[in-house]
Amino acid sequence: MNEINKAHDKFFKETFSRLDVAESFIKEVFPEELKERLNFSTLKRVTDSYTDEELDEYLADVVYQTEYAGQKTLVTLLFEHKSYVQQYPHLQLLQYILNVWKEERKQKKKLSVVISIIIHHGSGKWKYKSMKSYFKSLHPTLGKFVPDFDYLLFTLDKIEDYQIANFQNILLSMTAMLLKHSHDTEEEFLKLSSFWAEKLNHLDADKQIEFIKTVFVYMETALNLTEENLTPIFTEVSENVNIIAMTIAEQRNEKLTFNHIKGLWEKGLEANFIADAFKMPIQKVEEIIQKIMTTSK
Repeated sequence: MNEINKAHDKFFKETFSRLDVAESFIKEVFPEELKERLNFSTLKRVTDSYTDEELDEYLADVVYQTEYAGQKTLVTLLFEHKSYVQQYPHLQLLQYILNVWKEERKQKKKLSVVISIIIHHGSGKWKYKSMKSYFKSLHPTLGKFVPDFDYLLFTLDKIEDYQIANFQNILLSMTAMLLKHSHDTEEEFLKLSSFWAEKLNHLDADKQIEFIKTVFVYMETALNLTEENLTPIFTEVSENVNIIAMTIAEQRNEKLTFNHIKGLWEKGLEANFIADAFKMPIQKVEEIIQKIMTTSK
């Protein structure tokens, strides 16, 4: 997984791990026949319960459980995000489902019904196919031997911007819009400046400081937008949001500088040369080298 995909993955997990974001997403876009039967008062995130230590790629992004249809029947909701089109999604989802059931059997629990949810954003058109369609020209007598199950597919490109802007939960609205437009050019992204500014100011008013930090880290890493690129947005946001953004930018620059100096020092370059190259005081470079030596012990 490259750095950009890691950034998408981290952002999705951080936001959809919030109960209010997941619940709001279900209420906004789920099919009515499912949504009306989910018991939201019992909805809870299941953290690190379904893991496969030997196969890290089979760990679902975010997992929730809830009761269904007023009964004790448990439904497990597997939230999985994709920034690219996957050819055989059922194969990965089936491993997730098996992990859930293995864990339930281990704990001597009744097996839950697993609803897999794929949230797709990015280039390429995701066309839903059944699992049986993977087997071309399948003889009718063999169909019963092929497992088959559905998953819910939500392609953000098919949800209009105005619909996302009107989502009741601001965190969900911001998350969905960022994911949808994460592959935009800088010019395209900044066409939505008023949306970004409005939502950031709402988040500030609601004291959602950590979420604001998450948003700016994502903008810088996945969207590769700099402080200078984001100037049109900064002119419309509160002073507090500006300070948070500046702090994130400074921390990122410090980290990049640290890594660059570490690389040069490990190649045998002297502190004086590094200080001259970075136009930094020699004392500061020596402090960083001392930190590198301490952390590497």
